[in-house]
Amino acid sequence: MHAALKEHLLKKLIDFCMLLIDKLVPDVKPYYPQTKMAERLFEQFLHVYRVEVWCGRFDDVPYQTLKGLEDRNFQHFLSAIRKILLYLGENDRYYRAWIGLAFILAHGEYHRALEGLTQEEFVASYLEQWELRFGCIGPNHFQLHKSQFLDMMLAAHLPNLLRETIPKKSCPQSKKQPR
Repeated sequence: MHAALKEHLLKKLIDFCMLLIDKLVPDVKPYYPQTKMAERLFEQFLHVYRVEVWCGRFDDVPYQTLKGLEDRNFQHFLSAIRKILLYLGENDRYYRAWIGLAFILAHGEYHRALEGLTQEEFVASYLEQWELRFGCIGPNHFQLHKSQFLDMMLAAHLPNLLRETIPKKSCPQSKKQPR
């Protein structure tokens, strides 16, 4: 099978599974520290997703709300993963421990990546992943803003969207917007 077709079919299968999981797994209210942390994490993910929707990332329609969105595949993905983590974390102490461990490991891994990041690695990785070139970055500027450069390398423009707000009238479903 042609690689592009195989990738397309696999993505369609994943999208379908995420839709089913999103519909079947019940929503639970977080109680434990691990699930509360996961919930806050997904609130931030959803905030960034709403900004992306509003900017026209999906359906190529700017100023759109989640209600009018046609391409909901990523929305189902976020919602399904959130529901799985919260449901399992609230109902099974073994899964809860692993969710807690994931936060601990992610924190440490981020700091290890930050400590070891070089300007050359940033420029090469950014170009490879996001296909954008950086002009000249002075070594002093790089060192002063190394954590922002790592954030850009890991998630392109998305960390910037955490600080963005959407006009309330454009996105009435955004009750909570993390800052």
